[in-house]
Amino acid sequence: MIDRDTSAILRRLTEQWRELLGELQRLNQVAEVRPADDDVFQPLNEGGAEAAFFELKPVVFNLPERATHANNDLYVVVQGRLAFQRQEFTEHRRLLTHSFSTQTAYFRRKTDSLDHIFGAHYDFAKDELGHPAFHVQMKSFAEMAAHVRERYRLDLQVKDVVKGVLKTVRIPTAQMDVFSLFVQICADHLLHSESSTDQVRAFDTLLSKSKFCQGAGFQVPRMGTAEAIECYRARHWYPTTAV
Repeated sequence: MIDRDTSAILRRLTEQWRELLGELQRLNQVAEVRPADDDVFQPLNEGGAEAAFFELKPVVFNLPERATHANNDLYVVVQGRLAFQRQEFTEHRRLLTHSFSTQTAYFRRKTDSLDHIFGAHYDFAKDELGHPAFHVQMKSFAEMAAHVRERYRLDLQVKDVVKGVLKTVRIPTAQMDVFSLFVQICADHLLHSESSTDQVRAFDTLLSKSKFCQGAGFQVPRMGTAEAIECYRARHWYPTTAV
C-alpha cells in the first residue's frame, strides 16, 4: 500500500495526463494515444524518504508526421520515470523534480513495413564529469515497435533505420521529462503556421498546465549563475573540477 504523499503525487500526475488527452483532441481530432487509461503512471517502491518515484508505462501516440498532413502514419512510443522530492511536497505541496529518465521511439507506417526512424534517451546527470546536466543520447529502440503493433494491431515487419547510430554522443538539452516530451510531440506534429485559434489556445493550455511541477535545475547551481542565465551556451551544462 502506498503512503499518503505518494498517492497525492500520483493523483497530480494522473490529472496532468488527463489534461494532455483533452488538449490533444483540440489540437487534432485524428491524433490519439493508447492506452488512454488513468493508470499509465505507477508508483515505484524505491527512493525512500528522499524521493517518490513513478514510472510511465509505454504509451503510443498516433499522429500525422506534419500538422498539415491528412494521414496519421507516425507512431511515437514514450516511456520513462519521474521522481519528486518528498520533503518539499510534504511541507509545501510543491513538486520539485528529483530525477527523471525518458525513452522515446518514432515509427513511420509504410505499406509493407513499420520503419523505426528516430530513437532517443533523455536523462539527468547532476554532477557527472563529462555529462551535461540535462542531455539526450540517440539510440535504436526498435524493440518498442512491439507496443505499436499491439496497441494498433499492425501486422508489419519492423525496419530499423536507426540501427548503428553513435550512442555515446550526449547533447545538452532542456529537461525532457515525459511531460516535456508530450509538449514537444504536440508542437512538432500538431501545430503549423495556419493552426486555428482553438488549436493555438489548446497548445497554450498545455504549456500553462506544465507548471504543475518544477524542473531539477535548482539542483545545479552552475546553471543558475547570472552569467548562465543570460548566456545559455552548452558549457554551463557541464560540471568542472578545480585543478
